[in-house]
Amino acid sequence: MAEEQHTTYDEMPYINAAFPQTHPDRLATLAKLMGMSPPAVETCRVLELGSASGDNLVPMALAMPDARFLGIDLSARQTEQGRELVKALGLSNIELRQANIAEVDASWGKFDYIICHGIYSWVPAPIRDKILSISRDNLAHNGVAYVSYNTYPGWRMRGMIRDMMVYHANRFEGAANKVQQARGLLDFLAQSTPTDSPFGLTLRSELDAIRNQPDAYLFHDHLEVVNEPVYFHEFAELAQQHGLQYLAEADFGAMLVSNFAPQIADTLRKIAPDIVRMEQYMDFVRNRMFRQTLLVHADLVINRSLTGAALKGLYVAAFAVPASRVPSLLQGVPEQFRAPSGGNINTVNAITKAALMVLRERYPQALRIEDLAKRARERVDTEMAKPAPEATTAKDVETLGTDLLTCYTAALIELRSTAPRLAIEPSERPVASPFVRIRATTSANPIVNLRHEPMQLDMFNRHLVTLLDGTRDRDAIVAALADLVAKGTLVVRDKDVPVSGGPNLERILGQALDENLPKLGKAGLLLS
Repeated sequence: MAEEQHTTYDEMPYINAAFPQTHPDRLATLAKLMGMSPPAVETCRVLELGSASGDNLVPMALAMPDARFLGIDLSARQTEQGRELVKALGLSNIELRQANIAEVDASWGKFDYIICHGIYSWVPAPIRDKILSISRDNLAHNGVAYVSYNTYPGWRMRGMIRDMMVYHANRFEGAANKVQQARGLLDFLAQSTPTDSPFGLTLRSELDAIRNQPDAYLFHDHLEVVNEPVYFHEFAELAQQHGLQYLAEADFGAMLVSNFAPQIADTLRKIAPDIVRMEQYMDFVRNRMFRQTLLVHADLVINRSLTGAALKGLYVAAFAVPASRVPSLLQGVPEQFRAPSGGNINTVNAITKAALMVLRERYPQALRIEDLAKRARERVDTEMAKPAPEATTAKDVETLGTDLLTCYTAALIELRSTAPRLAIEPSERPVASPFVRIRATTSANPIVNLRHEPMQLDMFNRHLVTLLDGTRDRDAIVAALADLVAKGTLVVRDKDVPVSGGPNLERILGQALDENLPKLGKAGLLLS
């Protein structure tokens, strides 16, 4: 089984991507909120099981030079691709090793954070057991392990479609042929399934979701020999047997019973006496099919009674837009703020309104809550024509912490244990992340910003970021872009007419540069 899995990933490498929810900062932040004292992210030791070609782990290593990273993967092809990337970046704090998860033992040492994304459900039972053993035996005492997996009841319908595809595709040899045949079957089912019944409507929805995925996703997520979803309570019980306990979901908002209608939330609270039962019943209601679970050692005390005090020392970032064109900072005047994700909050607290406005202006930079309270108080006092106080009052921090916790549960803000080093405005000689500069030219995959978020760039910006190495000012960047146009590498149009030279080209490139550079800063792609 191990050799077969190795061969399939070498034959068709998996999709390389960064997963923000796996970042040690996310894991540490959730641990701090739950009353733990997790290892410092800046100097942590991280193990990733199933690191593929390193697109998740390498950006972390680049951003945290004092931390150390080890990634293992069964695929020789993907591992070598990752090693080439590490060499190109000149990194010395990361190792990508071709290895089987079964090889990990006590000699590998302890890790502060262990990541296992997209592996658990797709390996045989002995390896699933080994993943949990590693999460116990190789995890530092206050460390956090991340494990994602397919779960029931949501995977019942998707599993049925997988069974159909496997039945049909297994008659053929080779990954590409199997995917082609599976897509043919999906198209046939989509055309043949009536939509005038609940079953037909549900099946059609699942078919549409799967058909639009890349070949590598279809093959490895649906056509591999093993794909074993579990109910959450089963996973939690297995973790407990391995000396681990459930901490949280990487997506904190998914844990909140308050997301449900009041009558549903009330019933859930009555029938679920503990966190595991609550999570399982919420899965039933949501028909959940995928989980990203954080585990810690069973002897640790977890505090789930969150208060604003839990935010002490954390960093905050947000891009919340006020509903009012000119929001009032007067205490007692209600104002609403909305996030692009759809979250919103209504508040009458002057300090909170000012803080959200400060965060919006400085996004994507993050501010420590104590510093944010000070800046917000200065904003309030300036607008109210009051002299600024000598120091932020404890009341400001308390009020802000309580309101920001509400904002966090509504997905209006981000909380971090560290602040990424990024620039919100381009400098005279702007510098883009070295990882971005390499990936913009060597891969069609999404690039990864300094906040560890995957994102797409259009062709102009892919060329632009490769030039942002700190050696060029505005004129030099425009000249370099003009050279790319002259070589035919970059196509520039003016009113749909290609422009290849002359002063008109310089004007167009200058305008495009002035328009796009600030956007790159707001996208978290420029180093400070």
